[in-house]
Amino acid sequence: MNNKPAYENKLLAFTGKVGDLAHNEIKVVDVECSLAQAAKLLSKPTIDYLVVLRGIIPVGILTKEHFSNSNKEEVKNLSATVSSIMNTHLITVQKSKGVFDTLLFMLKHDISYLLVMDNKTPIGIVTQQDWLSVQVNYPTQIIKKIREAESITEIAALRVESKKVIWDTFIKEENAVSLTNIITVVNDAIGKRIQRLAVAEMEMRGRGLPPAKFAWIGMGSEGRKAQTIRTDQDNGIIFENVPEKDYDKTKQWFLEYAAIVVNGLNECGYPLCVGNIMATNPDLCASINKWKSLFEFIITKADAKQLLEASIYFDFRCVYGEEYLVNELWDYLFERMKIHNFFLRHLSENLLEASRPPIRKWKWRVPDFFNVIPPPFDIKREGTAPLDAAIRLLALHNEIKETSTLKRLQAILEKGNMSKLLADNVHVAFDFILKLRFKLEFTMDTEITSLDHTVNPKELNPMELRKLKDALRTIYELQDYAFKEVTEMSIPWSMK
Repeated sequence: MNNKPAYENKLLAFTGKVGDLAHNEIKVVDVECSLAQAAKLLSKPTIDYLVVLRGIIPVGILTKEHFSNSNKEEVKNLSATVSSIMNTHLITVQKSKGVFDTLLFMLKHDISYLLVMDNKTPIGIVTQQDWLSVQVNYPTQIIKKIREAESITEIAALRVESKKVIWDTFIKEENAVSLTNIITVVNDAIGKRIQRLAVAEMEMRGRGLPPAKFAWIGMGSEGRKAQTIRTDQDNGIIFENVPEKDYDKTKQWFLEYAAIVVNGLNECGYPLCVGNIMATNPDLCASINKWKSLFEFIITKADAKQLLEASIYFDFRCVYGEEYLVNELWDYLFERMKIHNFFLRHLSENLLEASRPPIRKWKWRVPDFFNVIPPPFDIKREGTAPLDAAIRLLALHNEIKETSTLKRLQAILEKGNMSKLLADNVHVAFDFILKLRFKLEFTMDTEITSLDHTVNPKELNPMELRKLKDALRTIYELQDYAFKEVTEMSIPWSMK
């Protein structure tokens, strides 16, 4: 058991490393170790896990449960080696990895335990139960309940419960980026459970199982894994190519299926998209070839208005189903952008025309000692949206499939095309703007269907106002950088 003091565990949530949380009740054995010797070792109260090595490489793990009464039939031949019964599904993590990110990964992928390494040396085990020891209010139990829910009504109640957990976490930690990770895990779990219930519903209606492999995709903030507590739907379906004679019938099945999922999400507190960016839209429920045709149109023929509306598509990720369909579409997109190299230039011009942070307006530029308070502004349209759009543009330019804004930022930095100073400033700006959005949304009436993202600087303290101005300056600088980076590369060499 983990015997760390409760106060110490609480502090680990966002600041600790997974090596601080790992159980050290492990012993390393060779893959040729006999079951008799393994049973003897695990009978000791100080050893809970045996890590099995082949040479110096961890290849499996045994626990006391392997020798429990229920497993006696499997281990009756004690002369056999541990390789005959060990669990080979072993995932490792370095001790320097953050506790929060590690446990979030375990929760997302439903992993029971991880082997903690110090470089190449196993030093301990971290389990899902440790999530609760770090902070009892984290949504481990809610995720488990969501995965086992038998109805939309049950899921909707859990969604309401999750909001309180998220709010309590925000109040205690005020770590906006980590909070969006929690929201993504909760929302993905809800979405996946509704998908499975929808498949069962289609069978009950006599419509059978899915007629083709498919991927349910999230776009917009869902695709970027940047949903706040108040978010609407942006989704679609990509299904594999089928014979022409079967296409209409296949599409009809998926449209009916999409209606069940979309309505279920709506009942669970994810409003319908007013722009109809949903899988119930026939244009967004289509085969992979039809999706390629849609992207070809956007790249080659879309006007400014269409391009602005379509930019949300470039955040697509697989939420449920076949990841390969999503990867195929990304590969196609990058391939076509290379051929039509003026597309990104048009997209960048569209970016700057769509929205700029208000920081260059005179009331925002007046020095603080004049005590001039800037006017209210839309933090989504003039803050997060231009930041996300600039990073999206740079990600497309660098052929990065990742859709999370911060992971895109990290990948751009690793490509060597952005200064670390700018990247660090963007990270700080992103976190601060998100904090303001969370505070705004949590204080609004939860029954309001249309969100007002207006922030009044008069309601901020002097430090918050300075941070806001710094964040908006960074976003403005980021937009300029993205425009310059893309437009210079999109001009053919012969024209330079």
